[in-house]
Amino acid sequence: MEEILIGMAQSDPEAFGRLYDTYYQPVFGFMYNRTGNAELAKDLTSETFFQALKNLHRYKPRVGASFKSWLFAIAVAQVGNYYRNRAKYLEITTDEAPELIGREDFRPDIAYRMGEDATQLEGQISLLREMLAKLNPHQQTILTLRYFSHMTVPEIASTIGMKEGTIKSHIHRALKKLQALMVGNELCPASPSTLKNSSKSWEQRSSLAT
Repeated sequence: MEEILIGMAQSDPEAFGRLYDTYYQPVFGFMYNRTGNAELAKDLTSETFFQALKNLHRYKPRVGASFKSWLFAIAVAQVGNYYRNRAKYLEITTDEAPELIGREDFRPDIAYRMGEDATQLEGQISLLREMLAKLNPHQQTILTLRYFSHMTVPEIASTIGMKEGTIKSHIHRALKKLQALMVGNELCPASPSTLKNSSKSWEQRSSLAT
């Protein structure tokens, strides 16, 4: 069904709107998790879909390379471009723009949804983001795709052009590094379950930021 829709979109840009509706939230969530900035994530998400539409005629379905992987490869490239040129962007952080947090469409009310203390939850998310930022860009991207975008190892391998074994090695090394970084912190130790639990909180926060 999706391949039929993609075929239609390749000749009729208006049909691309259904693909946009399907993948906007996953792509935005990835961008938000990688940047921690709602407005920037929206900009990068828009650029990702613009590039996808512009290059859709080049997409050819093949075994092990889904449209989702192709689209996220564009998203990963946009994040890379941003970090290489970040001096050109004006970052609006929650500390610099507290009025943004006060908006109804941004406020992270997840404490009510998850039965957790809001201050503690925000602290955990902040600490996890701080620790993830200490990983190299490849590790940050791979962990975000795996635990926040819920992509499989084969999907990640297709997205960033690495072998599955290499992806698994990156995940293993990244988790070990996170564990070392988190010693003595409230999120210690780092593990897949820690990231999965935190990703649920982060997902709900990013959905409120759209």
